[in-house]
Amino acid sequence: MQTYETYYLIEPTAYTGKDTSFTYSGPADLCLGQVVEVPLGRKKQLGIIRKIVERPEFDTKDISKVLDIPPLPSYLCELTDWMSQYYGSSPSSVWTTILPAGLTKKRREIKPKTPKIGNGLPDISLTEEQTTALNNIRKTPSGVTLIQGVTGSGKTRIYQELAKETLDSGRSVILLVPEITLTPQIIGQFEGVFGEIVLATHSKLTETQRDKTWRSALEAAVAGQARIAIGPRSSLFLPMHSIGLIIVDESHETTYKQEQNPRYDALTTAGKLSSMLEARLIFGSATPGLREINLAQTGRIQLQRLTKRANNQPHAEAIILDLRTKDLFKKSKFITQPLLEALQETLDQERQSLLYINRRGSASAQICSDCGYVSKCPDCCLPLTFHGDVLRLICHHCGYRATSPAVCPDCKGVLHYVGGGTKRIEAELISLFPTARIARLDRDSATMDHLTAVYAGLNDGTIDIVIGTQMIAKGLDFPNLDTVGIVSADTMLYLPDFGASERTFDLLSQVSGRAGRGDRPGRVFIQTYTPDHPAIQAAAKNDFWGFAERELSIRKELGYPPFVYLLKLTFSETTDDLAQNRANHLAKQLRLVKGLDVSGPAPAFMAFHGGKYHWILTIKSMRRPPLVEIARQLPDTVAADLDPVNLL
Repeated sequence: MQTYETYYLIEPTAYTGKDTSFTYSGPADLCLGQVVEVPLGRKKQLGIIRKIVERPEFDTKDISKVLDIPPLPSYLCELTDWMSQYYGSSPSSVWTTILPAGLTKKRREIKPKTPKIGNGLPDISLTEEQTTALNNIRKTPSGVTLIQGVTGSGKTRIYQELAKETLDSGRSVILLVPEITLTPQIIGQFEGVFGEIVLATHSKLTETQRDKTWRSALEAAVAGQARIAIGPRSSLFLPMHSIGLIIVDESHETTYKQEQNPRYDALTTAGKLSSMLEARLIFGSATPGLREINLAQTGRIQLQRLTKRANNQPHAEAIILDLRTKDLFKKSKFITQPLLEALQETLDQERQSLLYINRRGSASAQICSDCGYVSKCPDCCLPLTFHGDVLRLICHHCGYRATSPAVCPDCKGVLHYVGGGTKRIEAELISLFPTARIARLDRDSATMDHLTAVYAGLNDGTIDIVIGTQMIAKGLDFPNLDTVGIVSADTMLYLPDFGASERTFDLLSQVSGRAGRGDRPGRVFIQTYTPDHPAIQAAAKNDFWGFAERELSIRKELGYPPFVYLLKLTFSETTDDLAQNRANHLAKQLRLVKGLDVSGPAPAFMAFHGGKYHWILTIKSMRRPPLVEIARQLPDTVAADLDPVNLL
């Protein structure tokens, strides 16, 4: 029985196949963008009011509940439409990404913290390069600027200056950071300047804390109050008042691409949002992505370069250690003698060192020395990593855990652990330097409390050596850090992917940039089996532009982004033959379409995981719309990734 005479077109947040919106009746005073609860099948689901419509010819159901929150800003509805179309995703998947989890839950009150009072911008003169960059950016109130600034050149100070000007004009700021490790440091820097108007969100917050931040942003937007939001890519979707500035720090990072539906790229999405709102967009990095470099070189975005460190210190001296050389390892299985001597020298001078290892755990694999048996994950068929602290074998892809067997299950032979992870190297360093204060930072130890403690220890000098994975490689600024050691520079270099060299160069450059940011020049030791590789040579020389020009030339010749558009299709089935056959069937159909370059199918880099076999098909095109159309027409069993960051 109909109880209302006003009708609304509502998009549910639950996936409903091709039908993406439904008509419901409800109170006459509801607004577009209002979040409501509606009956859908046998359940009640959240939905967003998109239109007020005429009474339909069919019977409708009533809106069950109107959530006690203000309507969403209209720009989020417009952005949802664009993301759904541009990435070939359902509106429901986009809304699930934009809205916080648990909106309908009753929350316990979080005791408010004492508001922090900002101290204003630091009383430190800008460098000549910073001043020039700021003046050039100020000439255009909107548009896109790429700041390519060497590590330590003071990009954060430029962000703060622009943020203050934006806030003074009554508009809000969004600052995206790629890693949880960067969040405490950059939040502290911005809170120190701007105080309580900073809204921070990240994956280590509880659902209740994230919900509170989201509601705080929405309340401020309704009240017309400007705020600064800081966090990962999802912070782009906080409901803010009049966004005037979006900053993407460390813009080269692959974590800005979401790997689940909707598989959006935060840089591209930020570009669309800034265009919609006539906001200024800043990309900042010492090693920008080749896509952004190509845009700058073709005049589609502005380029500002910072070539000198803000403290005028020279870049760290890079020393390449060829691991093919005999007798490099004496006291350690993983750390060469020159690097050990540098660590000791740094300790003697009461300064700090950083060791980068691209692997967590104590050992990379458990192998039988008699028959060659390798302990593998039953779901992923990947070697299990041994973690000595919990005495467990762990799969770093799916999280599977197992007790380490005492003997080989195949031949009853002796099992050995090979390879060095962060935990094993930590144990070795503790043995070699018993008086040193050593800390480890990787995803196994990355609680917010531990992150905060490590930062505090590096700042106040109570940590001598920090060991870690990629989490310590980016954006961190510690003035007493003189020595950096990269245990293995080759880890990602020979992955079967077009972006392997770029990611290797980025990582080496970023890790190297942690050294010598204080009052002394730093040293970087790069341990490698391929010392002559162009990516390693360019990183050692701090030659970003030389590397970029060479890599862009290769990409253009071979037909890879940014010169073509890519679509990666992943076929996942319970048998290898079924996955391969379905991929082959579609490949034959697509090869008949003019303008498409189809590669594969081929087994995925991780060909079996999650209990299924995976095959990949890659499609190139000079135009993006045909790839979007292919993605839209695929069955749900095929994962479509437009603009993939890798082809693994």
